[in-house]
Amino acid sequence: MKKIIILIISIGIFSSCSNDDDNSMNNEIIGEWKLMEAQIFNFGGQSSTDYSNENIIYNFQSSGILKVTEGQNAGYPEGEYEYFFGEDYLGGGTTDPKVLLVKINDSKWTYNLTNGKMKLGKSYVDGPDLILERK
Repeated sequence: MKKIIILIISIGIFSSCSNDDDNSMNNEIIGEWKLMEAQIFNFGGQSSTDYSNENIIYNFQSSGILKVTEGQNAGYPEGEYEYFFGEDYLGGGTTDPKVLLVKINDSKWTYNLTNGKMKLGKSYVDGPDLILERK
């Protein structure tokens, strides 16, 4: 009888466990982020555009929708876009290692969060790197 009770309790404990790692990782990006700067790298060097005086907001919603407000910028114009946040292959092949990235529509952006600033990067394909701060 004791073995049956232990088995039932064990099944209950293991079935109530969930993988909160995915949820906590997704919570890193969900919310409103203000675009502060766009850095552009090219053969001539680096240039940047300061957006800190503008109110360009990237709102990553838990539903997988990104809403961009306030006009033109180096990333996305005002509108709604589908996004994915997680590990995926940055390159075209499955032999490359998976990296943490943000995929907006079909465009892949590298992801880095340091000191409350999020960096979405396209410099690996000569695109801009967007620097955003949580609003």
